[in-house]
Amino acid sequence: SPNLSSFSLNLNENFSGHYTSSERPIGVKKSKLKRSKDEGLSSAMKLFETENNRLGKMLSESATTKQQDDETLDRYIKAKEFRDETKILMKNLETISDPNVRDYLQ
Repeated sequence: SPNLSSFSLNLNENFSGHYTSSERPIGVKKSKLKRSKDEGLSSAMKLFETENNRLGKMLSESATTKQQDDETLDRYIKAKEFRDETKILMKNLETISDPNVRDYLQ
């Protein structure tokens, strides 16, 4: 075959692709951009998770503090009621000039 003789095969040629050593292969840039985007998304998700955990802890602490404040207020109210009742019980009814108040307290 005359066509086969015109075909030259050089085994020393570089068949690494259609790009020069300074160019990237097709798809490398897209892959790098995707990887960069994925890393950014991963970083954002970690930040979101950290902040979410921090807010959850703050809410939990706030609920505990509110419960403690409510318990303290309840104890204060009960102590005040007890003090007022004791004051009334210890009052000498003879010193009350208003007969309606005296009758109410008896």
